[in-house]
Amino acid sequence: MRLFAIDLDGTLLHSTHIISKRNVSAIKRCQENRDIVVIATGRAAFDAAHLLRMHQLDCPIIGSNGAELRIEHEGITIRKNVYVPSDESEAILNCLLKQDVYLQIYLEDEILMTYDATNQLMKQIKKEQRTNPLFQADEFLQSVQPQLKQYGIREVTDFLNVDFAKVMKYMIVSPNATVLKQIQNDLSSQNCTVTCSGPFNLEVTANGSDKGMALQQFAERMGIPLSATVAIGDHHNDLPMFRVAGTSIAMGNAEDAVKRLATYKTGHHDDDGVAMALETFCSIQVGHKGVQDGKYY
Repeated sequence: MRLFAIDLDGTLLHSTHIISKRNVSAIKRCQENRDIVVIATGRAAFDAAHLLRMHQLDCPIIGSNGAELRIEHEGITIRKNVYVPSDESEAILNCLLKQDVYLQIYLEDEILMTYDATNQLMKQIKKEQRTNPLFQADEFLQSVQPQLKQYGIREVTDFLNVDFAKVMKYMIVSPNATVLKQIQNDLSSQNCTVTCSGPFNLEVTANGSDKGMALQQFAERMGIPLSATVAIGDHHNDLPMFRVAGTSIAMGNAEDAVKRLATYKTGHHDDDGVAMALETFCSIQVGHKGVQDGKYY
């Protein structure tokens, strides 16, 4: 038995934010072979579950970059959350509010954002276009669509009534790389984990809370040695699970840093790179689209 931990955006999902038939079939074939497939994503667990239901998939979920663990497998049910300590959470929010950024707050059953956040982001895009001739607005909007269009978002007037003891993640989006770097520097004094799932966002969770930690906990609970785990991803927030998994596979579209740390590389997410990897490691065959020269690479 193997345990496959698969990222969503830039990995299992195509750029159109759907899971291809080939990827769906590959996951189901692995499950039929008694392998376990867990979705490991920066998205909220309920958002990931909504996506899986749309594609008739049933998988355990590591959500919010490891802050959420949702397991229903062969009689085992686990629902575990890792919250940012309330005092740290309030300090983090105050730090973020000093910057002009698009901000979401992840709770267990909803994602909070202010009603004017999207309009403010559009203004920031226009400002970046005026000051940075190299900035590509279309590329930016395509990159941040997963954050802007998530399931379960609730708009609020402000964040004054947030229960800081129930925050699992802060997610920040900005078209300005300097602003994101400044936030990262500002948060370095806080007791938290800061990562990213794309070039224009930052994601903040409790200290030590990441996909690697959650994968270790999940594997231990299922009685699977880490040597039998396979992690598949494309960006920096996937690196913690690359470091603990027995085998790591970088997508063809992955960041160079991710490719350097991977055991293997597979195809682009728009060419069903996940299915290519699963077909190889699960010894299944569901299609050929996207394979280069008939080889897994």
